[in-house]
Amino acid sequence: MNTFFRVSVAIYAFISMLLSALIMISPFGEKKLMAFVLERAQINLYQSNAYDVIVFVVGLVFLLINIAILTGGIRGKGSSKYVTRTNQNGSINISAVSIENIALAMAKRFQGVKDAKARAAFSHDELKISLRLQVYTDVNIPELSAGIQERVKDSIENSTDIKVNSVSVNVEGVYQQGD
Repeated sequence: MNTFFRVSVAIYAFISMLLSALIMISPFGEKKLMAFVLERAQINLYQSNAYDVIVFVVGLVFLLINIAILTGGIRGKGSSKYVTRTNQNGSINISAVSIENIALAMAKRFQGVKDAKARAAFSHDELKISLRLQVYTDVNIPELSAGIQERVKDSIENSTDIKVNSVSVNVEGVYQQGD
């Protein structure tokens, strides 16, 4: 998401949260705001107890949705975009994108791979690589996948000195040569 969109969503959520709080409070006050709205709509439901419950529940639902939107951009500490290694000269940050590029370069070297996409996810000291492949029909898929898993794991560990816990391969398409 770009910055403008994030700021717009945050402003919307904040305003909407305030309106939701006002709606939730209205059944317990003098009901002037809701009386005005319902009078215009010619509804007399607000005179019953059902009105209080309905308005409170609707307001609560909107409040929970808006809290979820506001807190949705907060990232937990379990996942990171970088792995940091420290040596005698200082620290080295290796990004997930760098690891994904190493995995892609290795996977695309194999004969029979039409296209590949990689995803690296690390949490604490675990690194998991997920590859999505499109292959040609004339390859042995289990043999190709096992070879890619081994080479990707070895390449990343040798290049970055980060232990790879798993390399999963998902074959998402099989194509004729020349497609």
